[in-house]
Amino acid sequence: MKFIIGFIWGAFVGAALALLYAPSTGEELRTNIKTQADTQSAKLQVEWQKGMSELHTRMDKMSSDLQAISSKNKETDTTA
Repeated sequence: MKFIIGFIWGAFVGAALALLYAPSTGEELRTNIKTQADTQSAKLQVEWQKGMSELHTRMDKMSSDLQAISSKNKETDTTA
């Protein structure tokens, strides 16, 4: 029981100290978090678009390679 009371007391003291020594207000902190989240989201969207563009390019190349292989196989079959 003493442990639980000590734990709760320590949690309250820790929370109070965190509020006293916090470098910014709650509103400033939320603004900073939102700004960082928006920045990271924009970066993620740019990277996503790059990845999708690269994926489409590779898929187009694979498709044309497969068509070329298929055409060669048809030519080989007709001459044999």
